[in-house]
Amino acid sequence: MGFDNTAWTAIGAIAGLIYCALTAGLLIFAVYQVRSARADAKITRTLAACDRYDFDPILDRVTNRIAEALVDGTLEAFPRDYNLDMESLFNYFESIAIGVSKGLYDKDIVCDQLKPIIIEHVDDLIISGVSGWKGNPDKYYEHMMRLYREWKTG
Repeated sequence: MGFDNTAWTAIGAIAGLIYCALTAGLLIFAVYQVRSARADAKITRTLAACDRYDFDPILDRVTNRIAEALVDGTLEAFPRDYNLDMESLFNYFESIAIGVSKGLYDKDIVCDQLKPIIIEHVDDLIISGVSGWKGNPDKYYEHMMRLYREWKTG
């Protein structure tokens, strides 16, 4: 081909540079794929956690008992009889709120899925006083109450 040693060295350097550029491109693509997979996993995790409100049989029974007791007045008359139900419901909401604060769940999706539900339950059961709970709900449901206040004022 008629190339001398300097030409072959230059060709080798150009080939090495192309190899490095392709490797860098592959690395950038891999980082993008990992970040995309993490984001997808976060969304999937968030939707699964929010769906528990609708599909978990225990939460379903709890919310039905609370709703019936609110309508017929037995919750206000005998709030202690419903403590376990209310604590189960608010523990679920607290776990969701903790997941949001720790970055495990997507806050926007939780807001879209559960904002009106959490606000309604907190207003109906805690803020109204019908639950009969004395003291500060922030002591036990700090993260949920923080989300509630943010959504209520926002």
